[in-house]
Amino acid sequence: MAPRLSLPTLLASTLVLLIGGQVNALNAQTPRGYGNRSEPPRLVVALTVDQMRADYLHRYAAGFGEGGFNRFLNEGFAGMDHHFSYAPTYTGPGHASIATGTTPAVHGIIGNNWYSRPEARVVYCAEDFSVEPVGMLETDHGDKGRMSPGRMAASTWADEFKLHFTDRDGDVPKVIGASMKDRGAILPAGHAADAAYWLNKGEFITSTHYMSELPKWVQKFNESDAVERLINSGWPLRDAPDTYTGSTADNTPYEGLWTGGERPTFPYDLAALAEANGGQDIIKGTPHGNTLLVDFALMAIGAENLGADDTPDVLALSFSSTDYVGHKFGAHAMETEDTYRRLDGDLTRLFNALDEIVGKGRWTAFLTADHGAVTVPGMERNRGLPVDYWNPEPMKAWVDTALLERYGQGDLVLQYSNDQFFLDRPALRAANLDADEVARFVASIAEEAPEVHRTLTAEDLRTGTFYEGAEAQVLRGWHAKASGDVVVMLKPGYLEYGRTGTSHGSPYAYDTHVPFLIMGPGIPNHHTHERTEIRDIAPTLSALLGFPRPSGCTGRPMIDLLDE
Repeated sequence: MAPRLSLPTLLASTLVLLIGGQVNALNAQTPRGYGNRSEPPRLVVALTVDQMRADYLHRYAAGFGEGGFNRFLNEGFAGMDHHFSYAPTYTGPGHASIATGTTPAVHGIIGNNWYSRPEARVVYCAEDFSVEPVGMLETDHGDKGRMSPGRMAASTWADEFKLHFTDRDGDVPKVIGASMKDRGAILPAGHAADAAYWLNKGEFITSTHYMSELPKWVQKFNESDAVERLINSGWPLRDAPDTYTGSTADNTPYEGLWTGGERPTFPYDLAALAEANGGQDIIKGTPHGNTLLVDFALMAIGAENLGADDTPDVLALSFSSTDYVGHKFGAHAMETEDTYRRLDGDLTRLFNALDEIVGKGRWTAFLTADHGAVTVPGMERNRGLPVDYWNPEPMKAWVDTALLERYGQGDLVLQYSNDQFFLDRPALRAANLDADEVARFVASIAEEAPEVHRTLTAEDLRTGTFYEGAEAQVLRGWHAKASGDVVVMLKPGYLEYGRTGTSHGSPYAYDTHVPFLIMGPGIPNHHTHERTEIRDIAPTLSALLGFPRPSGCTGRPMIDLLDE
């Protein structure tokens, strides 16, 4: 194998070549903004921060500089009451909803994983066994890397953008997605993307849905010292401990541990922890994963000439490390605050590079999140709040027992997945049982669990009219063909998870309230507290740039942004 190159050397050589040939010409052009559809931004950068609650913008503000999150706030538009309008709030549905301008009821990505009746198994939102991995030649990959957007049943704004800005001379926009997670790279980039890259064992890979061989620049990046350098740097606090005013003290009982770790305290010796925690993939669970993604993005911009001419391009980045850190340590840990401080620095680095390479006023970026997160229930319970942890196993056993007593069959439930009961419909038909009646019976038994707020049957969701509240969220997340027969809604603050760290998935504000920030030519500097939704992002971009809305779009353009 050739010696690994220094990543700073790779980045410097790529950027110097690109800047030298283009930046003068780009800066000489006066941007016209969005009002003139003949001159769109040369590059649209779509940023998704995995598991970012809206309150983090304020709670962690003391550690932010002027060039990252605050650049959005000082120069662009901010939707301060921005929400997901459906449940379940997971990574797959979140990225799909941002991209398609609709909800799981339409685009069909109803979870990260779900039980598929036609396939009689649990499926993954991005799996595609008709494709092969690319970039894993020396690895026994199994099904790793066999991924595509094929299960997403609607076009994305990037798909429509690409077709709209393709001209008669054959100039076609490039659309590239990248993330630590496959679903975070694939779903935002859309069906017609040129590439989506995700991290596996310390290297970025893709699938034959996009290409048959990794580009040379990706191979060079994988051969560089990027991952080793970041892991070997460890994870100390970036700043003085007493400045972390947005988090609890280090080492609380609500934080998880690395495998082989003794305490959840800084600094972390990542090189020593790596072998027991996924090898090079340990980087995903640290803020260095976000740093690596920005390094990769800068290489992509240079090597792919993104934003280099009048044919606009799209770069979709999803920062996954925030989710891994949040799951392990919780929403109030110093590790989480430090991760956002470091992400702010990485955003500053990205935006400064875009100014130099693409040109000030010639690029647009928006930032949102795929879901929020609940405050660790153990912490809230100790403060006297009515929350707790949830184990569905007793409820499932009660249902099986009740079905046996009532119908003489205890095996009428095929699967319990994503807080939903899937009934065995062939067995119901064979026993001449009415599916809706059995579903109502199952719902009545499940609702007796003290942690359950309410249950909804498929019939309720097919015929009911819910316009607000958690029930309306569930309705917009329920797909008539793919979802289950009974949906179980927990009380607010209840969580099916371990006793440390946190998770998400509910229809409640802590999981639905996320930021929406956008800046670029023609974008007003305005903050609104009008209610907006995730599904409104795609039609807003469509209205700004004049391309068609995605095929399944149910969102509406943000009037506060467009009327300014």
